[in-house]
Amino acid sequence: MRRIIHALLLPMAINAYAQDAIIYRDGRVKEVKIIQTNNDKTLFKEAGNKHAAEEYVDNKQVFMLKFKTRGNVVFNANGERILTTSERIQIPKDAIVVYYKDGREVPAYNLTMDANVVSFKPNKKAKYRPIYSAKSEVFMIRYPDGTRDILTNLAVEEQRQREREAEEARLKAQREAVVADSIKQATVEAAASATNPKKATIITKKGMRMKVWVCSETDSMVSYKKTNSSKAAIFNMSKAKIKSIVY
Repeated sequence: MRRIIHALLLPMAINAYAQDAIIYRDGRVKEVKIIQTNNDKTLFKEAGNKHAAEEYVDNKQVFMLKFKTRGNVVFNANGERILTTSERIQIPKDAIVVYYKDGREVPAYNLTMDANVVSFKPNKKAKYRPIYSAKSEVFMIRYPDGTRDILTNLAVEEQRQREREAEEARLKAQREAVVADSIKQATVEAAASATNPKKATIITKKGMRMKVWVCSETDSMVSYKKTNSSKAAIFNMSKAKIKSIVY
């Protein structure tokens, strides 16, 4: 009798996927026969077709590889493994499944959602308290009838992130180029002023008149030489002390 009951209950405790499966980053699911996983791509064949040709998928396009006889492999947007399980996760056939963005695969019952939160029980038994998760943490919800809710389209989200990073990098490079051009221009002007100073008369606020050669002038400072010689010393005077400069 126990064997009969066990045989009846066993189908309820198997994973909903009868084959290996690839879950893509946009939420698509494809049942396949996975042959080999490399660091950059995964080799697979069409499920149930002995004569199917071998195909490759770039791991950057994959969220999860589900193996019929072993655990899952989860990838990030760069195609790097972020989670690997060595044992197959047993999902009851009547359970909803919540797939988190970090690769967790959790059975769920009594699932509800509002604008920001997903709540569910991890077991049918009443003693289990609900789990509350931000919708932004959830990638996908799969229902027992095979339908799916995509809460986060990872492919779109990651493309937007790449575009934001590219724009930030472009603006940063633009700012750095402006600063570099400004420094270069200032250097050129300073060099030109030092080699080609302008003859001028500085009149100080105390009434002193100074015949000089101005090398450079800013809003707050004047650099000058007393003689037009490459060996002459360069002096600096604050404009706070100067009444006017006559060129």
